[in-house]
Amino acid sequence: ILEDHKIKYVIANTIEGLVAIGGRQFVDASGDAVLSRLSGVEVLCGDEEGNNQITSLRFEVGGIDIEKYREYVFSLNDTYSIHRIKGDQFESAMVAGKNFAMEPLFRKGVEAGILIPQDLHYFQNFTIPDKTGVMSFNCPHLVNLKNNTHALERSAAIVYGHQCIRRLVRFLKEMMPGFENCYLVQVANMLGVRESWQIVGKLLMHEEDYPRKARYEDAVARGDWYIDVHSANKSLVHQISYQPGDYYEIPYRAMVTNEVRNLVVAGRCISTTFLMQASVRIIPTCIDMGEAAGMATVIANQTHTALNALDGKDIAEKLGEYR
Repeated sequence: ILEDHKIKYVIANTIEGLVAIGGRQFVDASGDAVLSRLSGVEVLCGDEEGNNQITSLRFEVGGIDIEKYREYVFSLNDTYSIHRIKGDQFESAMVAGKNFAMEPLFRKGVEAGILIPQDLHYFQNFTIPDKTGVMSFNCPHLVNLKNNTHALERSAAIVYGHQCIRRLVRFLKEMMPGFENCYLVQVANMLGVRESWQIVGKLLMHEEDYPRKARYEDAVARGDWYIDVHSANKSLVHQISYQPGDYYEIPYRAMVTNEVRNLVVAGRCISTTFLMQASVRIIPTCIDMGEAAGMATVIANQTHTALNALDGKDIAEKLGEYR
C-alpha cells in the first residue's frame, strides 16, 4: 500500500491469514525485486532475447573418497583443478564441448543410459570445510527453464532438477572413481536463481563498469567477480581477471529509485544491465550491499530523510572501510 510515493504497508499472507505490516523504511532484498515490482518500480528482465541466466538446484553428496577422486582427476591431466596437495580443498568441473578432461567419462554415462545429454551442460563440485567426505555440487543446470519469472515454470524446474540429481548421483556411484560408496546428503530447498528482475534505479550500472574498474562518489560497496553469465545457448562471459586489490564500486544511486521514497534495494536485483548483474550477484558483494542498505535505513530514520534522497557518501562514512 503506497501513499505519497511511500510504502505504508506490505500485505503478507501468514499462517493467520493476510496481515498488513507497516514500517518507516523498507529494504527489498528478495532477489526477484518483489517489493519493488509491487510498488510500481520500473524493472528490467533477461538478455536482449528475454532469456534469463540458467538456474541451478544444488545438492551435497557424502561418502566420497576425496583423495581417490583427486588422484583420478589429475591422472587425466585436468587443467581446471589446481589443488593437488593431499588434505587440501578440492574443486573439479566438466562442461560439455569445452575440452574438459572428464568429458569422455560423462559421455560413457550417456552411452550407458545413466545420464542424458542435458546433464553434461554443466558439472561442478567442491569440498566443504569441516565436512569430511562431502562435496557440494553447483549443478545441475536446469536448461529447460529459460524464463525465471513464471511460477509454474519454476515449479516444473524443481521437479526436473531432482530428476537430474538422481541421474548424476547414480552416475557418480557407478562410474566415478572415489564415489563408489557415495550417497545423497541433501538437496537445496529452493532453486538457485542467478537472475530474474533488476530495478531501474537512479543510476543504471553497465557492463563497462567492470573493465574500467568504475569509481563513484556515492559508492557504498565494492565488487571484483568477473562477469559470470550462465547461458543456455551461448557464452557471454567477460573473462577479464582482476589482480589482487582490483575492484569496481557500487553506487548508492543503483540501490534506490525515483518512484518510491522509502525503499532501498540490495542484492542481485539492484539497478544493472543484464551483463553487469552477472558480476554484482555474487554472495559477498550482496552481503556488502545488504549492510549498506541497513545503514541507509538507520541514517534515514535518524535524519528524517527519504531513503532515495540520502547521499551515499554519508552511508560510506558510517560503514567505514567497506569491501
